Amino acid sequence: MPKRSVYDSDLVEPAVQDVKTGKLSLRAAAKKYGVPKSTIEFKMKNPGHKDTCGPPPILTAKEEYVLVEWIVELAKRGFPRKKEDILNSVQKFLLENPRPNPFKNNRPGDCWFKAFLRRHPSIVQRTSEAVSSASACVSEADIRKWFAEIKIYLKSKDIDMEDPSRIFNGDETGFQICPQTGKVFAAKGEKNVYSIEKGSAKDNITVMFSFAASGIMCPPMIIFPYKRIPEKIAVTVNSSWGIGRSDNGWMTSETFYEYIKNIFYPHLIENNIQFPVVLFLDGHKSHLTYELSLLCNELNIEVIALYPNATRILQPCDVAVFRPVKMGWKKAVRQFYEEKPGEVLNKTSFAPLLEKVVTEVIQPNILINGFRACGLFPFSPDNVDYSKCLGGTNKSVRVNNLYNFSFQLMI
Repeated sequence: MPKRSVYDSDLVEPAVQDVKTGKLSLRAAAKKYGVPKSTIEFKMKNPGHKDTCGPPPILTAKEEYVLVEWIVELAKRGFPRKKEDILNSVQKFLLENPRPNPFKNNRPGDCWFKAFLRRHPSIVQRTSEAVSSASACVSEADIRKWFAEIKIYLKSKDIDMEDPSRIFNGDETGFQICPQTGKVFAAKGEKNVYSIEKGSAKDNITVMFSFAASGIMCPPMIIFPYKRIPEKIAVTVNSSWGIGRSDNGWMTSETFYEYIKNIFYPHLIENNIQFPVVLFLDGHKSHLTYELSLLCNELNIEVIALYPNATRILQPCDVAVFRPVKMGWKKAVRQFYEEKPGEVLNKTSFAPLLEKVVTEVIQPNILINGFRACGLFPFSPDNVDYSKCLGGTNKSVRVNNLYNFSFQLMI
């Protein structure tokens, strides 16, 4: 019996694509990828043919190849996927692309997952090294390593980091309708000092901001806790700002998708920003959806995850913007009640008051200085204030930090 060739099945598809597109000859592709010429030829003639015995998989070979690329790419970029994440993605894909399958509610089970791993030996289950105790473990060495990896990645993508108008940082923050009053004056020895609240202390409204290293602010998005936003609230929001909604008023993956598509991207087009652009984000789960990955790839937006638990060091929003904005908000709320003692600050009056605060507080020099202090523009680890690092300088943390889901879905 002739000896069977041993090769990585995950390399067959890229070899076939290189030959089809004319990038490589059949012989060159076989040599580069270690796949027999006969296998490449067979796959080109029989693209739907599977390699294993038994019934065909539910996903086609090409669909599984895209899934593998997605998993590998995310692991490289700071967001390694767990088993549940992969099964969720496949379930969503099957719901959107119906076909006969034995799964309950289109969700694959353990048997499918094990078979998937057998078909793709390049994917293995690993134990990721978590960054524990929050930022207490972040060291200067960790951050410098992050900068080095990002620099290599951006260079490989031929992305220009010399234009501040193409470098952005985005994050969401919450505003209390009734902020804490702070210290007040009362008679000496008085044990019980109260301040009557004129609004709900529990009401908190989330707002999504994005800023450019050039000192420009993108239109924010206010996220209200409604299933359907009342018209009396919607009309109070500046027409250039975004209005989002979620059940609890927090940022969700759906809301963040709408922000990128309907607010952030149109702002780039309106201001003639050259693509691709770089958007630095933290690792919040709302930034990690499959749909967003396709959108960012389509819109030429390169999203990069900041080093875990280091946003207080690396994120301009946290370093330079949110603190003065929150202070300005508290001051504005006090003035509101002083000038309108009979009124109550609520969701209807929130947007106009916030717009006033943002206009007064967020100035170009604050944003420019924030990006410089975080080392994001100019892109240099030497500009970072390492006195904020509480971790030991000899601690080595493996960084999976790049994120843009830049794979192509060709199905």
